[in-house]
Order: sequence, then structure tokens, then C-alpha cells
Amino acid sequence: MLEVVVIGSGVAGFSAALALWERGAAVTVVEVGRPGAGATGASAGMLVAQYEADPGELFRLDLESRSLYPRYAAKVEELAGCSLHMRWDGMLVANLSQSEHAEAELTVRWQREEGADAELLDPQQAAELQPGVSPNAVSYLWFPDEGQLDSQVLGEALGLAMSRTEIRLIRDNGASEIQSSAGALTGIAMADGRRLDAEAVVLAAGAWSCRIGGVPRPVPVRPVRGQILRYPPGSAGLRRLVASHAGRYLVPRDDGTILAGSTMEEVGFDRSITESGLRTIRESVIELVPALKGMHPTERWAGLRPISADRLPIIGPDPDLAGLFYATGYGRDGILLSPLAGSIVADLATGAEPGFDWHPFRPDRFGAEQN
Repeated sequence: MLEVVVIGSGVAGFSAALALWERGAAVTVVEVGRPGAGATGASAGMLVAQYEADPGELFRLDLESRSLYPRYAAKVEELAGCSLHMRWDGMLVANLSQSEHAEAELTVRWQREEGADAELLDPQQAAELQPGVSPNAVSYLWFPDEGQLDSQVLGEALGLAMSRTEIRLIRDNGASEIQSSAGALTGIAMADGRRLDAEAVVLAAGAWSCRIGGVPRPVPVRPVRGQILRYPPGSAGLRRLVASHAGRYLVPRDDGTILAGSTMEEVGFDRSITESGLRTIRESVIELVPALKGMHPTERWAGLRPISADRLPIIGPDPDLAGLFYATGYGRDGILLSPLAGSIVADLATGAEPGFDWHPFRPDRFGAEQN
């Protein structure tokens, strides 16, 4: 039986661990804190493949992973014994200028050519789909297949789900170093000095991936802070995702609350909440849904997204250390990408050929100088 250690128990590490366990591996997950308590639980939980997308391999990866989500979520819900509140209400993206409108016309064209459903609506049509959106937008992109789940519930569910498998979870004790001898991987050293033997290791530590020692190459992943706030029930009566091209969005939850985000701040590992960041979010989302003006958030928090040097995920084996695999750098797509990326890593670790071309995301695409 293949002995695998997965470093990190956010949704990226969990998904890889679950896929490995399903393929018959003996899996140990090492987590510095609580499963799902990092970027997973701090995210907005959007399952959006088309919003902010560019043509290329990442778009196809996102689309494929989104298509896997109903089955993946059902599996997690069955194991954890709870609902993830997944819903597919679609997303409206406001085009607030003529230049954004022109770009949206191109977006509809290329996304349709890729087989995705996308439309351009006038403000009246958008208001019929979602009353309350701003009539001042030039137009709206409509992506009917986009969705969301409750990421806070997902974060809590990961540990529960693992506890109902044979996956071994070691929490409150992170990995400090990947260990090898004569060019062969032998296991990991943990923060408390203990050692775990392993035939394979999956590095899925999110923004902290760059801090794990013993890796043969720099891991060019950095933390980018995102701040989010929550409006109380009844604030605007939203039932669909609404967003702007500036990266601001509104996410209506099943309990009637609305999440509003987000910032993209290069501040290292600082998870502080700032008044300037929250003010930026509030001013931006009022442009999208004017009824939010005067409404006061009831909760706010920040998380750290793992962004790679070229903003593409890092998925696959290390070419210089057999047995080391990467599942990191997912950026803002972490929850969306994890089912497919986890399956790819599990296939590679167990000697199977993945059904999706992972080579555009391979770790050795970066030069040795990048960090």
C-alpha cells in the first residue's frame, strides 16, 4: 500500500487526500491548525469558472472542475453529514463603462466558442433576473452556470469528512521539511521534531507552501490578502451572484446574509482587517446594488490566497525528487479547482494517467530564480 503524506488540510489538501484514499493509498494529512480554517473557510465559496476568465488552459481546467462539483459535493456531504448549501443561481457581472461593455462582447464570443454559456444583457433584462441591480450599468454579462457553496460550512466539514475515512489527520503540528536521501524522498519532519516516513508527499500548504524546507526548487507562491464582509439578512434581497470587473462581488447565502468582497493586497502574511479595505469593498458593491447604501456589515474577516508567480496553479510531480507532488498556487480558484486538481495529483502519485492534461501547470515551468 502506497504511504502518502499530504501537507495541508484546506480544500486542496483534503481533495488530494480523499482521492488518494479512494485509490487505495494509506494517507496521513499534516495540518498546522484546524482543517479548513485557512483560505478555504475565509473565502466566499464561489464556484465560478467564467468570471474574470481569460482564454486558455486555466479556463478549460476551471470548466472541467466546475462540472465535477455536484458529485464531489455530494461525496463530502455524505461523509461529513451536513449540507454545503451548494446552489447554481448564475452570476451577473456589471459592465460599468463602454470599454467594459466592448470587452464583454468579446468575452461572450470566445466563451461560447469554448462551449460555455454566456450572454450579454441590457440593464432591464438583468433587473428581471435580479431585482435591485444598478440601472446605471451599460450592460451585464450573464453566466447562468456559475454557482457557490457555503465555504464556512465546507471548512468545518473537511475534518468531519476525514474522520469518517481511514485518512489519518495530525493537527496542530505542521510540516517543517521534506526529507530525502540520495535523491529519494523518505518522508517529512514535523514542527515538533517528529518524523513521518512516506513514499510520496503532496505539498498542499497554500500560501505557506513556500515556507516548507527540503524542496528541490523554489515554490513561487505568495500570500495575497483578501478582505470580506457580511451584510445582515434582508439587506438587498439578492438571490444570484453579482460582480464587477474590479474584482468586487456579492454572494447571497441561504440564511439571507450577503457576503461582499474582496480586496487583493500584497501584504505578506498579514491577515489584519483594515478600514480602508472594507471601505473600498462597500463603495464598490453599492455601485452594483444601490440598496446596500446605508446598510452596515455585521461581520468581517480576511484570508490569504496562494498566488503563484504566473497566477496559474502548480499541479504535478517535482522532476528532481521522485515522490514529491504539488497541489498549490490555486489563487482565487482554490475551492473551484480542488476536485479536479486533487484527482490529477492522486492519479499521478498512484501511477495512473490523468484524464485531463495537467502539463500546462507542471511545477518545472518556473525558472530556478523565481520565488
